[in-house]
Amino acid sequence: MAKFRADHYLIAEFETTPDTKKVGENVLAALKELSEMKDLAIVSKRMEGKSWSEIVGRIDIPAGSKAFWAMIKKELSEREPYHLFIRFDMNAEGANIDEARSAVKSWIETNIVPKIKAKTSIKSLKVLQPNEVYMPKLD
Repeated sequence: MAKFRADHYLIAEFETTPDTKKVGENVLAALKELSEMKDLAIVSKRMEGKSWSEIVGRIDIPAGSKAFWAMIKKELSEREPYHLFIRFDMNAEGANIDEARSAVKSWIETNIVPKIKAKTSIKSLKVLQPNEVYMPKLD
């Protein structure tokens, strides 16, 4: 089977406005439960009066991956309708790109989603392909 780049995103809205540091620590703890997640670290960021937490690391799977990045923030907006945003840079094997993407989505839904739901209060959660993430129209 061929290897394909099959990146996905996880976006979630929490029940209440999150304490980014506390929720970040909970998400980090959830991710550390997975043996495939390596070199995880959390940092707090602040810019222009806004603060958020970021988690970085890598995913160690046979098909290969590049990186893992997550952001936990307080504000929701039309452009960024989420509190938690995770980017999974992953490769997957499959007969075609759709099969590879399906395998990555399934892996995230089976392994990542239950761990995060167990440690946070999620209102809504979606696992999306890059073309499904909101893209603002540029004039």
